[in-house]
Amino acid sequence: MILHYRGKFPADKEIIAIIGPRGPSNNCSAEIIQHQRDCAMAYELARQAAKKGIVILSGLASGIDTAAHLGCLDEGGLTVAVVPFGLSAPVYPPESEKLAKDIISYGGCLVSQFAPEQPAVKWTFVARDKTQAMLSDKVLVVGTFPPNGVITGGTKYCARWARKLGKPLYHYRQIGNSFVVLRDKEVLIQE
Repeated sequence: MILHYRGKFPADKEIIAIIGPRGPSNNCSAEIIQHQRDCAMAYELARQAAKKGIVILSGLASGIDTAAHLGCLDEGGLTVAVVPFGLSAPVYPPESEKLAKDIISYGGCLVSQFAPEQPAVKWTFVARDKTQAMLSDKVLVVGTFPPNGVITGGTKYCARWARKLGKPLYHYRQIGNSFVVLRDKEVLIQE
């Protein structure tokens, strides 16, 4: 696999992927509120990791990814966005264009495995998820995934690859009024 970079990849530093859903699975108010809490937690976890010099890697998507990138940048840390498009194609989602520029201008980078003009399409997201797992030392999924906490959606692909590659895999989710951390075999991923 050939990787293309815009910016400088921090190969000499510890890298933790913080990933999760873009939004709630449905638009009921309880799930919207829960997703907002999950995004706040992703932001704080990324901020705390950046404070320790750990690089945060995510996918530039809305929701958890954006929260993780912003938490890292707000703490002055380095963040890497593994993107589902070629580096000459339009940024996806379009609302992340400023974030992509900020990541580079603050010393981080964008990484793509795709031809420069490749737009973001369904298969590029799934392919990108493997690269996220490959480039990370650990993968942390942040998201409650109602009703039963099983990781679903696009997030499941990166979590599956982390498991296949033998990377430490964590799932940070809310149960009742507390956030808990599940690790490795405790993490439930939709088949």
